[in-house]
Amino acid sequence: MSASKDARALVQEVQEESEATRGQPLSAGVKGERRGRSVVQSVRLPAEDFEDIERIAAQAKVPIGALIRGWILAELAAERGASLRDAIDHLAEEAQRLRRLAAVSDVA
Repeated sequence: MSASKDARALVQEVQEESEATRGQPLSAGVKGERRGRSVVQSVRLPAEDFEDIERIAAQAKVPIGALIRGWILAELAAERGASLRDAIDHLAEEAQRLRRLAAVSDVA
């Protein structure tokens, strides 16, 4: 498994756990850890692209913000540790994803 696949799997796992337990209080004895402050960044997208993101999030049954955050963190992790082989694997995965999206839009 490539580093980018490992990073994506880890991000997906943490994202799912975070969303599944977000309303629950921390267990007794668990100490919080300050990781630094979060930064909010506004991004302008065409309405059609955002509608696609909403559809993908709904199909995956995850909040839109979690989906977008997961994509960004996965890409950042891949970029930080990307070898040429990892970059090629990533491009191949993206090409497959785009083919799936194209197939869906061709049907619609």
